[in-house]
Amino acid sequence: MISGLAILFIGWPGIIIAIVLVSIGIYTNRTWLIILGAIFAMPISWYLGSTPRFRYIMYALPIFFIGSALAVKFGKNRLAWVLILPYIIIMGWLGLTVLSQ
Repeated sequence: MISGLAILFIGWPGIIIAIVLVSIGIYTNRTWLIILGAIFAMPISWYLGSTPRFRYIMYALPIFFIGSALAVKFGKNRLAWVLILPYIIIMGWLGLTVLSQ
């Protein structure tokens, strides 16, 4: 049971759920969905933050999601999209790296 939850939160399902929730949250102007996406992004960010390559940037990525929620709250949707781009780019790069091996 615990390993299934770990896979859900740390693995690819957690990454995809985080991106989908944040995208829907920005599109529909619902900050609680963005916060929920930040919660789903936190375990993989902390897991990758313990590696030497991503030591500093990964701990900050959930904070970008919170900034995105604040941008949506104040009506700055373009800024909200820009703030989630680092997470999408890093996870996309990670996905391409895994698939190319």
